[in-house]
Amino acid sequence: MAPTLLLIDALNLIRRIHAAIPSRDTSVDENEQVDGALSATLASVQRAINECTPSHVLIVFDGDPPTWRHQLLPGYKAQRKPMPLILRKRLVEFNSAFRKMGLMTFRRNGIEADDVIGAITHRAVSANVNTLILSTDKAYRQLLSSPLVSQRDHFQKINFNALSVTDEYGIAPDKLLDYWGIAGVGDVPGVEGVGKKGAAELLKEYGSLKDLFDRTEKNVEGSEKPKGALKKVLAQKDQAELSVRLATLKSDIELGISLKDLRYRPESR
Repeated sequence: MAPTLLLIDALNLIRRIHAAIPSRDTSVDENEQVDGALSATLASVQRAINECTPSHVLIVFDGDPPTWRHQLLPGYKAQRKPMPLILRKRLVEFNSAFRKMGLMTFRRNGIEADDVIGAITHRAVSANVNTLILSTDKAYRQLLSSPLVSQRDHFQKINFNALSVTDEYGIAPDKLLDYWGIAGVGDVPGVEGVGKKGAAELLKEYGSLKDLFDRTEKNVEGSEKPKGALKKVLAQKDQAELSVRLATLKSDIELGISLKDLRYRPESR
């Protein structure tokens, strides 16, 4: 039987569950909220394992910033709501509980979970391993070009693949980085004043950002002046190219782990 790798974006799961549990303002109730989140998260992970029946599992936590993205964009993630302090202090309990379930976990300061999952997914595909990413983060859509890779929204119980991307964005997964370079995604700014519709139309016409810039530079003399979304993208070329770099998940991180390290052995760690 072919191996199946389940990659879980830990904080994407934990923070959504924690936010869904009501609390009052006292510190006692905040701790009770984390207690509830811990219990619900473990149940959710077990449910995901039961539904996906993986042979290998890795749960990935974000490392502390700064990351290489902060070096490119100092204000990266500055607008995000900070994690509640009590939850942050107790993340070690989540990690320990995952380990007791027989699950491998990974965290390294300066590296986001997105990049770890991206790098491992690239290696898994090279080894012909089916890979399922458990996260609601749209950044992982860029990995769905391979038929071996899918993404699961645990809360909606929906799986995404290459066809889903085409239905969602009107473009193939291999065009997503250029699309986000224009329209932005999450903490990636994109080009100011150009939205999803404009980005999709430009990529349908030019194929890629590179071809857009190349063709317009060659046709400067004697051609009509650019208008609308095209004019804005050309005026913000550096911003578009920076946004593509920010949106791109790393594929070359040396993590020091192999597929055999991720073998799922219930309650063995």
